[in-house]
Amino acid sequence: MRYPVACLGRMPRTLAMLGLALFATGSLGTDIEWRHRAVHDKVSLMANPLGVASRISFYEGRGFTSRAIEPYAQACGFSFGMLNEGDKTIVTQLQSWRAIGADGEEIALRSPEEWEADWLDANIPEPARIAFRWAQFQSEITFEPGDWIMGMATLASAPKPPFRILARYRDNQGDHELQLDKLHCADD
Repeated sequence: MRYPVACLGRMPRTLAMLGLALFATGSLGTDIEWRHRAVHDKVSLMANPLGVASRISFYEGRGFTSRAIEPYAQACGFSFGMLNEGDKTIVTQLQSWRAIGADGEEIALRSPEEWEADWLDANIPEPARIAFRWAQFQSEITFEPGDWIMGMATLASAPKPPFRILARYRDNQGDHELQLDKLHCADD
C-alpha cells in the first residue's frame, strides 16, 4: 500500500509528530537531536536508532500485545526523517536502500508490507495495524519540493557494527545516494 507524501507529509504533521513524540522532541528540521545525518543536493536523511522497550511501549499503546509486537521491536530499527529542500521532485523506495555491515554484508530493509502480512497472520486488530502503518517510513514516497516525512523502519537482520545505510533516491537528473555512517542498532 502506498501513501502519498501529500497525505503523510503535509496534512497529518500533527498526527505524525504526536505518534513519533516517543522517539523525538520537536519538529523535523531543527529541534530533533538526530544522531545521524546525510545531505545531498538539498535532500536530507536523518536517523536515530530505536530501542526495544520504547517500540514495545509505543505499540502496546496502539493495540498490540507485547508478545505480538516483539519481533518488530527486536529487529534493528530506526526512526528516519527525510526532507526535500531542493527544487526538484524526488522519489525514494525502501527496496533500493541497503545496510552494509562492517564485514561487507549487504542487508535490505524490511518493508511495511512484509510486517503487515505478519500482522494479518497473527490476527492483529485493524486499528492496531492502521496505527502501525501510519508510523512507518513508507515503501515508496514521492517528495515535492518542501515535502518531508518521518517514520520507522527495520532492517531484515542486524548488520555487523558499525554499519552504514545507503538510501537511494531519484529525480529528473538521475539516481542519487545518501549515506549514513557509523550506525549501530540500539543497545536495549
